[in-house]
Formats: sequence, C-alpha cells, structure tokens
Amino acid sequence: MTDTRVAVGTTPARAAGKWVARHPRSITTTAVLGSAVVWLGYLVVLSAAGVAVVAGASWCLLDRPTFDRFAGRLLRAWWRRWVVYQRQWFDLAYRAGLVVTDHRGRAWAPKVLRVSSSWCWDHVRIRMVKTQEPGDFEAVLERLANAYRARRATVRTLKPGVISLDFQIREPFDEMPVPLPPLPESPESVDLGRLVIGRTEYGRDFALDLLRGLHVLLAGATGSGKGSWLWGLIRQLAPMVRAGSVRLWVIDPKGGMEFGAGREMFHRFADSDETGLDLMREYVETLDTRKEDLGRQGVRTATASLATPMDVLIVDELAAMTQYCTRDIAREFEPLLGKALTQYRAVLGRVVGAVQEPHKDTVPMRGLFPTKIALRLDEASYVDMTLGEGVRDRGALADQIPEIMPGVGYVKHDGRREPLRVRAAFTSDDDIAALVAYCTGSTITPLRREQPPAPRRSAIAEATEADIESIDFFDGDDEDHDAA
Repeated sequence: MTDTRVAVGTTPARAAGKWVARHPRSITTTAVLGSAVVWLGYLVVLSAAGVAVVAGASWCLLDRPTFDRFAGRLLRAWWRRWVVYQRQWFDLAYRAGLVVTDHRGRAWAPKVLRVSSSWCWDHVRIRMVKTQEPGDFEAVLERLANAYRARRATVRTLKPGVISLDFQIREPFDEMPVPLPPLPESPESVDLGRLVIGRTEYGRDFALDLLRGLHVLLAGATGSGKGSWLWGLIRQLAPMVRAGSVRLWVIDPKGGMEFGAGREMFHRFADSDETGLDLMREYVETLDTRKEDLGRQGVRTATASLATPMDVLIVDELAAMTQYCTRDIAREFEPLLGKALTQYRAVLGRVVGAVQEPHKDTVPMRGLFPTKIALRLDEASYVDMTLGEGVRDRGALADQIPEIMPGVGYVKHDGRREPLRVRAAFTSDDDIAALVAYCTGSTITPLRREQPPAPRRSAIAEATEADIESIDFFDGDDEDHDAA
C-alpha cells in the first residue's frame, strides 16, 4: 500500500514532487488519461452538436409545423434580436435622433428588452430613455422600417416607459393565391367541423367549425370583405342546404343588397328590421319546439338530418337590429338573440353575425360568440372589442390591414391564446348565381371550378392553426436606466 502521509514541515507541493519522482510511470499514465478525457470531451461536444444539427434539420424537413412551434420561432426570435436588431440598434437610434445626451456628455439610448417573432411580424420591446415619449418613435418610424428592411411598422404603448415597435417583415398574401375552395361532392362529404373558406398566412387551408366553434362573430369596416366570408361559409354548406339537412335563416336589414340574390335558397329571408324581428321570433319558436321534443325523447345532442336540420341564422348587420332601429325592435330582438346564442347548441342552432363597429351597444352579447373574426377595422380599440382584451398586443393588428387587401382578417377561438391571420376566397356574382341555381335544383351536377396551379409554398407552409403560438425570447432585464 502506498504511504500517503506527509512529514511535518513538508509542503504539499514538495510531497507531490517526491511522489512523482518515485512513480514516473504513474504520472505518465495520469497525463495520458487526462489528455484522453479532454480529447474525448471535445469529441462528445462536437458529436452532440452534429447530432443536434442533423436531428433539427431532419425534424424541420419531415415535420415543419411542430418544428416551427417548438423550436423555429424561438431560434428565429433569438437570431433576429442579436443579428438584426441589437447589433445595429445604437447606430440607427443615434442616426434617427433617439439617443439622449445629458449635461455631462453621456449618451443614453433606448434599450431593446426582448424580441418576439411570428411568421410575418417582429415585435421589438423597447424601454425608452427618460424624457422620451412614443411620439418620438412615431416621428422616425418610417426611417426605422426602411433601415430594418420592413414593409411597414407601428408603435404600441405597452406600459409607461415601454413600447413595442412592430415590424412587418413579409406579406404572404401578395404572392399567395386564394382560390375559391371546391364545393363538396355530396351532403355526406360535408364536414360541419371543417368548412374550408380560405387560407392562412402559412399557406394551409382555413376552415370554420360549426360543431365545436358554434357561433361566429365577424367584424369589419365597409369594404373589408365580410361578404366573402359569409358567402364562402354558405357555399360549403350548399350540398346540405340542397338536401334539406341545413336551413339558412338570413337577415339582411340593408334591403337585401348583400344577400337578396340568394333568397331562393334560404329557408327564411328578411330585408328590413321589422321583417328581421319576425324572422327572429320564428327562429326561436322553431328551435324551442325542437328542444322540447328532443328533451322528451331523451336525445341530448341532435345530428343534422331532414328531421333535425342545422338551422344557421345569418345576420348581415347586427347593429341594424340592436342599435340603429326603433327602441321597441331592439328591446325585443336582443333577448331573442341571447337565447339563440345560449340554448340551442344541442339542437343545432347556430348564429353568424356581422358588424362594422363592435361596440358593446351594437353587440351587447359579443362574449357569447366562441369564434371571433376581425377584418380591417377603423380603430385600434375595435380589435380588442372584437377578439378580446389584449389580443391586439399579441399581434392581431386588424386596424393596420390595408384597404387593398379585402378578406384578410384575424381569427380568434375561445381557448386559444393566439389569433390566426387568414384570407377568405373571393366569391363573385357569377359564383353566387351558380350557387343559387345549384341549391334550388336548377343545376343537376355539383359545381366545379378549375383550380389554379399550386402556389409557391412559403418556408413554413406546413404550419397548422394549432401551431400558431407566440414564443418570446427573453433576454435582458426590464429595469429602468440609471439616472442620468
């Protein structure tokens, strides 16, 4: 056994030296083992990095939606913060006049706190220097957008002293065609849980769900494309409308300007507020009767059929029935609409409402619509009124949608945190005429359209609605600058 005792007055270094002198072969073996461990460590690190890169590339190629959801957005936010924004922020802020100099000659620049990135927008959170205001950034916004090669930019105030600079880095709908989806071949082929009416900004089909999504609220200014959404929904229901397993109850208080062309295919149609109230009364009475009949039979949930059709109530302009009408009509219509939104899920009663200004006065029951859609809106406050509090801060900039892009909007489902940007296909007057002829029996064969060539898919064209989540990369504190 080796003696490891050290004599009194002998330093550990000297003792070690004596041990090495006595055991030269042992120290050589130790050095070799140490070198091997170091070398093996580098090999392990390099091998692990290579495996990670290969695995990530394979994951991206084979299953791009989940890759973008769990890794792609995080990597993109990190990359764009440090390579795009942080790297040149001070230089650009100085050139734009956003750097503040104190009486001692010290320069203070706004601080980049974090960056979150979606497919189309980058959101850069900035802590302003004391004495600055959001207007200082609004004055140089176009300069910053040009410097970062962004299509457009906006400023949002998040809290005192903190703003968000939102840069639109791409517009997929400029190059992505949105063809009118094909009509289902038969009533059996209609999936009420997946009624395709357009495409998402990721290049995937977008569908409305009338089984779990229930009621739909559509808000948009004049010319924003509400008609494309409503007619697109009706088109996907056409085979069941023709068969009688879906019935359309339509209220168009504007004299039938939008839906008058389809009155022959509707179960009931009203073109004024007075006749709209009569239609609403009949709708509620019909579903109340069905509710009582199915309750006595012990049926908890009906299935769409000739005996129990799905009754879809479409109100083209809700405000005309709740606000811009006589007080007596509004007083009676609102409770009936509230009843339709809360009591007819199991008996297949569905409500689709459209409005231009989503005030609480015009849509007092907007919280009862599980699916909400915001097209181009005139005011920033309208976005949260439509989609819910704080949704605009999460990227639903519906008030920034240009007028030259009708049909583009943000969709928000109850239970999902993030909105989804979608464009509905355009339905022309000829398409409506052909649809009416088909539903009324004048056309024997289902409608077909020649589909255009498949569009060039975007880099993450395989993303799905469930994958649209905001992933923020946090780096940097949120504290105030030191006092100048």
